[in-house]
Amino acid sequence: MLSRLPLANSPLSKKLIFIAILTLVAMIPLGLIESLTSDRQHLYHGVVNEIGRSWGEQQTIAGPALVIPYTYEVVQESISDTGKMTKARHTYDSELVVLPEQLNLAVSLKHSFLSRGIFRSLVYKSQVTGSAQFRLEAYTLPNLVSLHPDQARLVFGISANQAIDKINRFTAKADQQAATPQRLMPGTRLEQLRGLDRGFHQPIALRPESKQLTVNFDISLRGSQGISVLPIGQQTEVTLSADWPHPSFHGLLPTERQITAQGFSAQWDVSHLTRNYPQVFTKIQEVNLQEIAAQATLFEPVTHYGKIERAVKYGLLFIMLTSIMLLIFELGQQQVLSSIQYLLVASAMALFYLLLLSLSEHISFGYAYLLAASVPLVSVSAYIASVTASRRRGIFMAIMLLALYSVLYSILKLEDYALLMGSGLLMMVLLILMYLTRHRVEAPSTPQQD
Repeated sequence: MLSRLPLANSPLSKKLIFIAILTLVAMIPLGLIESLTSDRQHLYHGVVNEIGRSWGEQQTIAGPALVIPYTYEVVQESISDTGKMTKARHTYDSELVVLPEQLNLAVSLKHSFLSRGIFRSLVYKSQVTGSAQFRLEAYTLPNLVSLHPDQARLVFGISANQAIDKINRFTAKADQQAATPQRLMPGTRLEQLRGLDRGFHQPIALRPESKQLTVNFDISLRGSQGISVLPIGQQTEVTLSADWPHPSFHGLLPTERQITAQGFSAQWDVSHLTRNYPQVFTKIQEVNLQEIAAQATLFEPVTHYGKIERAVKYGLLFIMLTSIMLLIFELGQQQVLSSIQYLLVASAMALFYLLLLSLSEHISFGYAYLLAASVPLVSVSAYIASVTASRRRGIFMAIMLLALYSVLYSILKLEDYALLMGSGLLMMVLLILMYLTRHRVEAPSTPQQD
């Protein structure tokens, strides 16, 4: 039935159906290339995570906090077999965690790259300087027997101790006392307290009459991906600066930020009212210091794998446009091109994405794109010039491919306007095809006689 329709017997219609089928068949190699790109990207992320574990992963900074041991008693009542009530007193030891009244932090990041094989990972070295002021008072606790301020310690939380380069300074001074000499020890002995479960501590012997404690510190850390600061002060001020121009902020957003091509800086001013835990609590209380954080990630806006995945999404469009351009040449010259010639041109167009993937792992994406695009541009235009015996048509094909690859490169480089440019490209191509085929009139075929 369909073969009897004049439209189905039209050579142009048959060619259009073939182009549609060819475009669908092209999904197979493009899908394989996209799958290969995804596999290489997973391998890349695996290498990045491995480098991060060796160098230092995303760091979370919390502290300093003051820990004061104390003793409390519990009275247990029991009834003996004779009916007599007895009371037993038991004493237990626990610890009081005191967070600073004022916490000031200045964090500076300097980025670099570490390579493993053909992959490289973005890492940083950071300098963390700051001060903390504690207000000491006569703490009231249930069933308190005695506080032991002479056995206190200062703890500083860091998510990965192996990333500590150097503790340049960590000094503490209480009023009416000399400054405590630096005697840092690994671990915080607060394994159940999230945020302060890892890091280091320093013993400090406080006098019962001490009212103020000031801590100054300067710490060198390594890390990757990003950095977080827990605002544990009653008032916390954080200043973060880096020489990386692509930050991504999470959690508490900065009150002020400046982003330039040379780097960024951000400031946070956080009150204790933004969180749910108190300034003073016991170790046995369930407190999560990580419920809020000021976090900045060193974001790579578009990796070359992401760019290739986006480029492959335009692969069907490129193959279809090139095939339609061949059809226009065929109609204009009244020369029939074989299916093999269409297939070879489509194969050359698909090969571009495989070349782009392999080259971009060894050289910069811009040079990889230039070399990969030159292969189909030169080969297809030269092939068309030879097939149609027209140098002019070969040059026209080269100009069209150059325009397509130039627009695609612009789309891949954009972060916020890629969808807008892609939609504009589709509309522009449709208008050009409508213009080129405006004088094409399909001659009706003679109906077949039964």
